[in-house]
Amino acid sequence: MSEESNYTLDDVARRFRRAVAQDPQWSDPSPGTWEAIAAATGVAPSQSPAPDASEPQAAPSVSRRGWLFGAGGLVVGAIAGAVGMRMADGFFDDLEEAVRRAELTPLDRPDQRLGTAELLRQQFGYSLSVEVPEGVSNPDGYVEVWLINTDGQRMVSVGVFAADSIGRFSIDEALIEGGYLIVDLSNEQFDDEPRHSGDTIMRGELRS
Repeated sequence: MSEESNYTLDDVARRFRRAVAQDPQWSDPSPGTWEAIAAATGVAPSQSPAPDASEPQAAPSVSRRGWLFGAGGLVVGAIAGAVGMRMADGFFDDLEEAVRRAELTPLDRPDQRLGTAELLRQQFGYSLSVEVPEGVSNPDGYVEVWLINTDGQRMVSVGVFAADSIGRFSIDEALIEGGYLIVDLSNEQFDDEPRHSGDTIMRGELRS
């Protein structure tokens, strides 16, 4: 049995809290990503320079590195899963009705719905529920879920979509109020590159 598998749930929860408490790091997209977003949404990117990643930002985010890797090489995605399992009985039961919904489609096939995303209000912030009935996976890496700002300038990673049909992610209220309403699922590699790969699987805007 590997060393990581000997951690108790309390150990896992502590490591998760340390990981998400890191200072926010913004992810710059790969070349051509914003152009693809603009073409798909009809929103022209702003001509003003993108925010400097070294400057404090108004909306919080967690870098891919912060989500994926904890101390000792423990995958934080697994931590989140373990903590989520522990809280599942009471955490998602109190969710209210969806306040926003998006249909997720390929960029080049807007008529082909692959999945849906629903934003549900909870006691603190929101829960983003992403459902892909046929499932989605990346045999050469993993699938990452992003929220893209409608200003065409910023995006944040909200977590990793497991090889399943439904994923749930806690979303800070400030992100929604700040215009992070475009849900994007992308193919990513196990590398040290925090930016969006530019390989979008499906995307859709959350609308009331």
